[in-house]
Amino acid sequence: MESTITTSNGRATPAVNRNELLPLMAVLASRMLLFLLFQAMIAFILSSWSRSEGYWLLTATLTNIVSIALLWILFRRERMSYMGIFHFRRATLKNDILIFLGLTLLCGPVVFGPNYLLSKWLWNNPDIPYEMMFRPLGKWLTIITAITFPVTIVFAELATYFGYIMPRLRAYFRSGLPALLLPVIFLSLQHITLPFIPDLTFIVYRAIVFLPFALLIGIAIYRRPSLFPYFAILHGIMDFGTAMMFLTELP
Repeated sequence: MESTITTSNGRATPAVNRNELLPLMAVLASRMLLFLLFQAMIAFILSSWSRSEGYWLLTATLTNIVSIALLWILFRRERMSYMGIFHFRRATLKNDILIFLGLTLLCGPVVFGPNYLLSKWLWNNPDIPYEMMFRPLGKWLTIITAITFPVTIVFAELATYFGYIMPRLRAYFRSGLPALLLPVIFLSLQHITLPFIPDLTFIVYRAIVFLPFALLIGIAIYRRPSLFPYFAILHGIMDFGTAMMFLTELP
């Protein structure tokens, strides 16, 4: 299929053809599988799946590193700049900042609202998901991952779903709906394996708790690709706050 894609820096490149669609779907599912793989490796080292569940900050960091390397290879293969997707567009800078600031006002309710409502609905206690996920780890591992996790997430997560996959799907499908929904759905579903706790209620919670936020980001970047670097940075800042919760568990 002959078409073009427009990335966040405004450059147009050839879209994927039918033979490349399956590998693109593999990239779409890669983070979910990598989370599970690294947790399984940690469980093997610790001889305990239950203990591995508390190391999800480390599994996320390792996954981010692999995702960054994969994206660098994929962009280079297409003779494009991976770091180019993080460039701010000068031509639309003022409007981008105003729109982004307006959208950030929605982020708080969209992130924290579903978390509270779901935890109350599923457990009748908003503290249970926190207790299941935030467990004390070693001091130095906690400090190191609390720094590396939010830094690497900036260049890995949204870059995979919205910097690489979305624009290619957008050019491939005649309808824009799959290009929007597939990255959004997989961004939400990936949390099932971060961490993977074999508890059905927890799996349901993790599968849908970030869906509204993923949809907000997806629609914003789909409609205005130049907003991508702003959301990538915001995501890192938000996850820095998440990582800090592990520091509160230190003795």
